[in-house]
Amino acid sequence: MKQDSLINLAIDILNDKPETHISKFEKLMDILLSLFTDRIENKKIQFDRERFYYINLLTQKFIVHGFSVKKLIDGITLDSPSKNLKIEMLDPFSIYSLVRTVIENYLVQNYLSNSNMDDDMLQLRFEIWMRYGLLQRNIEPESDEEKRISELDKKSIENLENSIKTRKGYLELSEIKKASLHKTINKKWKIIFDKEKFYPVSWKRLMKEAGIKDETNDQIYNFLSWHAHSQSISILQLKNMWDKDFAKKNVLTSVKKLNMFTGFIISDIIKSDKEFRNSYENLSNEYKDLINFYNMTFRGTEYMIEQLKN
Repeated sequence: MKQDSLINLAIDILNDKPETHISKFEKLMDILLSLFTDRIENKKIQFDRERFYYINLLTQKFIVHGFSVKKLIDGITLDSPSKNLKIEMLDPFSIYSLVRTVIENYLVQNYLSNSNMDDDMLQLRFEIWMRYGLLQRNIEPESDEEKRISELDKKSIENLENSIKTRKGYLELSEIKKASLHKTINKKWKIIFDKEKFYPVSWKRLMKEAGIKDETNDQIYNFLSWHAHSQSISILQLKNMWDKDFAKKNVLTSVKKLNMFTGFIISDIIKSDKEFRNSYENLSNEYKDLINFYNMTFRGTEYMIEQLKN
């Protein structure tokens, strides 16, 4: 990425025009989808580990939510045939909720693929995460098919538990800590291991681990949480929505955040998967610059795919 390209991008985005941020969002989603399309066209769809397969699925889930936001940006229609009524409006609240889901989706993906972690630790994280999900599914079998799935889940949980016990992070724990871990992972999966200790962590801690700068980190999660739940602040926001331009401004805020995290997930999958790296090389310089700009600005130069050039 050339320095003059960075400067031009920064000037363009700092002008803060809604159409600019929406245009960047559309381009970032195009990049993400094109990386997957390119992989499918080249028949690079096999994964040598289950963890990589689920990281791929998490990224696909990110894409689906992103395109749902893209649809909502155009607004919704409140339609009552019996009253011959059609009201067109923006729906920032659904967008907020989807962006929160996208952020969580990204943080899980990064938690399982963080290039700063060794492979054994990433496998341990994956096994705890997968075990937790299977436990939560908790199928009460009624049909023969449900019984079959339930038995498969039990076997998978047993295999995961056996594998967890072989991991370095687990083996470094004292016997007391191992017993405590078994109880903890029945209720939580976001676990950080630190030598002879482990501790559950928050989403905000995962943002820090993903490399997101503190000043950006502090602005994100609580704001989005307010609108995903029926706390009083979200209802106050609904009251204010009827003020002039309130909905437009809040949709724009969501798009800005989504742009950051789309840039992050693109960088992460390219760094962790050589097949995506090959597809990255086929992108236009404009698209490459866009990815690198968001990562450099909101995380740091070490998260860029390619470094700055004169």
